[in-house]
Amino acid sequence: MYNGISHFAYDLAQTISLIAFTIVAPIETKKNNLFDPALILQVVSRKWWVVPVTMLIGLTFMFWQESDLQTAPRYFTKTQAFEPLDEAGPLSIVGLDPALIRPFPSEANQLVNLLSETTKAELLAKIDGPVDINVVRSEPNFSLTSYYGTEGRNRFSFVSFGSSSYTFTCSETEPLNCQKAIDAYAAKLVSIRTQATKAGLQNSIQLIDSLISSPKNISAASLDQLRLQRQALDKSIELITGELKLVFDQEYFGGEQVTTVKKSTYIFGLLIGLIIGCLILLQLIFSDGKIRSAKQLVNLVGYKQFLGTVTAKSQASSLQHLAAAIKGVHYIKKSTSLRIISVGSIGEGKQTVKDLKKILSCEVTFAGQIQSLDAKALAVAADSPVILLTNKHQSATAELQYTWTVVEKSGNTILGVVLVG
Repeated sequence: MYNGISHFAYDLAQTISLIAFTIVAPIETKKNNLFDPALILQVVSRKWWVVPVTMLIGLTFMFWQESDLQTAPRYFTKTQAFEPLDEAGPLSIVGLDPALIRPFPSEANQLVNLLSETTKAELLAKIDGPVDINVVRSEPNFSLTSYYGTEGRNRFSFVSFGSSSYTFTCSETEPLNCQKAIDAYAAKLVSIRTQATKAGLQNSIQLIDSLISSPKNISAASLDQLRLQRQALDKSIELITGELKLVFDQEYFGGEQVTTVKKSTYIFGLLIGLIIGCLILLQLIFSDGKIRSAKQLVNLVGYKQFLGTVTAKSQASSLQHLAAAIKGVHYIKKSTSLRIISVGSIGEGKQTVKDLKKILSCEVTFAGQIQSLDAKALAVAADSPVILLTNKHQSATAELQYTWTVVEKSGNTILGVVLVG
């Protein structure tokens, strides 16, 4: 009587434990990876290359942005400034005020003529390719002077000094074209100024001639002065050349090149790449769904459902320990038929099955992945429990949850989970 009750109680306890074992599947796939230092180290050890790659990309991008991968200047700029000679200035020797002798046309109109489309087409006709040239004329300077007049009053006058200067700026890819264009414009300006200055002097000669031939009484001294001034004007016309004197010459090779990229640019590119790489690595840690360690697997399925780890370094001993764990949760007989289902990647599943078959001395079959199993393959068979096999760094927690759910809901007994790798 006592023995019958004992056997009944033992069978009842085994049945209850089996029911609890097959129903409970504590897989926590929503655990925050950022609070698992071991998992963080595992992910970083495998994904560390993201940071140097993003740093290299940032460095390359900044290098390309600053230099455009140019080994030669993109353009050439030449600037030359010319100051015309004051060829009317010596007339002050004979009593003529050079400021009163105005060229015709005026300097403003001379510039208009120089920049006209007709002149541009004429000057650039012999130059290969289009040339962009800009001409600027500066105004002479003025000073304010004060003095006391004959009546004892303070008087003011404006006095100009210096002369206008002309600045020629050319931007091109070919330096020789710029020099040719500036030389052509300068020569044309000399020609325009020569004709305008001679015309202004000729107007003064006409005025003197009209005074000399005037019927009004003019003193002999004044007539001699007028004749001297006329001779001076005639001689000035002969000497006028419109010469321009070069006062400024500058060349500039524009555009960033490979050799002109600064160290600060490299540092900035590396820093930006480092920040982006760290953010990407943080995102990979947060969203990582792979099974990286035995500790993580225990946290997912629970200690009772974790059967052990099979590693390549200690494969023989780890297989023995796995076999012992299997025998501890299920009584293995010759008629027992263990089915091993791989979670995700197959990995070393087939080899593990062969080794276990030798140790356990029972039928061990590799069913494959859950995606390849149909309803017939998942049908419940007598004394045919299931072991789930996960591959380190390959199997995902979501795949484990799905596989566990399908196998359990089909009525099969899940002995536990094994980690291979």
